[in-house]
Amino acid sequence: MKKLLLLPIILFAVVFAYAQTGEIKGTVRDKATGEPIWNVYVYVEEAGNLKGAASDFDGKYTIKPLNSGVYTITVQAMGYKTSKIENVTITSNRITLVDVKAEASAIDIEEVEIVWVDYEKERPLISVDEPNVESIGLSEIKTNPNMYNPVKMLGDLPRVTVSETGQVYISGGRPQSTQFITDGIKSITGEIGINGQAIGSMKVYTGGVPAQYGDLTGGVIVVETKSYFDLAQQYK
Repeated sequence: MKKLLLLPIILFAVVFAYAQTGEIKGTVRDKATGEPIWNVYVYVEEAGNLKGAASDFDGKYTIKPLNSGVYTITVQAMGYKTSKIENVTITSNRITLVDVKAEASAIDIEEVEIVWVDYEKERPLISVDEPNVESIGLSEIKTNPNMYNPVKMLGDLPRVTVSETGQVYISGGRPQSTQFITDGIKSITGEIGINGQAIGSMKVYTGGVPAQYGDLTGGVIVVETKSYFDLAQQYK
C-alpha cells in the first residue's frame, strides 16, 4: 500500500520540476537584407554549462529547457559579428520570444593583383566525367564580387540564368523545379540560406541529375560548406 502511495508522489514531483522550466524561441535574420540565416549557433550559459541550438533553414531556433532566471544570449555565425543580448528573463512554463538581427562582419581587403585569364582555355566547356555539371570552387568564390550573394554567382555559369529577383533558371527550366541542397540537406525555403563566406564549393547539375538527389525534373544546386582545413587556412 505504501508503494502505491509513493508512485503518484514521485510522478507529481517530476511533472512539477519540469513545469518550472521555460524556453527561448526566435528567428535569426541578416540585419541588412532581413533574410533568415541558417546554421547560426544561439546559446546561453546556465550553471556553468552552455545550452543552445543552431538555427534551421528558416532561421528559427529553440533553447530549452531553461530554469527561471535572467540570461545573456550569445549569437555566433561564420561571416557575422558575434553579438550578445543581455537581460533576457525566463519565466517558468512560458516561451520567451527573442528575434536576432545578425550583422555581417567586415572583411579586410588586401592588395589585389589583376591577372587576365583566357577563360575558355583555363576552364573546359565540358567535363569528361560530369558533362552536365558546372562548378564554382573556393578560389573563385573568394574573388567573386557577389560573394555575399551566392545566388548571383551562379549566373556566371553556362546554362544558368539568375533573374533580378533572385530566381534561378537552369537550362531554361522553371525556377520551381530547381532544388537547393546544402551539405546533403534539401532546402525547405528553396534558397541557399547561408552567406557566401561559409561556402566551400557549389555544383550545378544542368541535366542528368544523379539518383541520389531523387526524382527531379529540373536542375540541382549542390552547396558544400567550408571544411575545418579551409577555415584553418582562412584564419591562419
